[in-house]
Amino acid sequence: MKFDVNQWDEIRTHFGKMFDGLGTTETSEEILSYSSIEPHVPTGIKLSRDGKMAANMPLHDLDSTFQRVEFDELLEELTLIGEGFNYTYRIPSELLSLRQS
Repeated sequence: MKFDVNQWDEIRTHFGKMFDGLGTTETSEEILSYSSIEPHVPTGIKLSRDGKMAANMPLHDLDSTFQRVEFDELLEELTLIGEGFNYTYRIPSELLSLRQS
């Protein structure tokens, strides 16, 4: 599932489904954000409608700009694509196991 940043409503829908039940999410007209909750692995990602992003995973943080968002079919990862930039955020397996609970 591939979307340009101007397809915000579609991105927002898939983002909400991807992180449903896995932590704290916000899906507004301007911001999409996810953050895990303790005691699970600390991780999160934040996207803005204007193409800005911030992500944090154990051992790294990242800030950049994107024009496209691609979700995998299982909604376990999303790839942000910008000019000279490509970043894939994968939900840690510890958190994916919450989907089966």
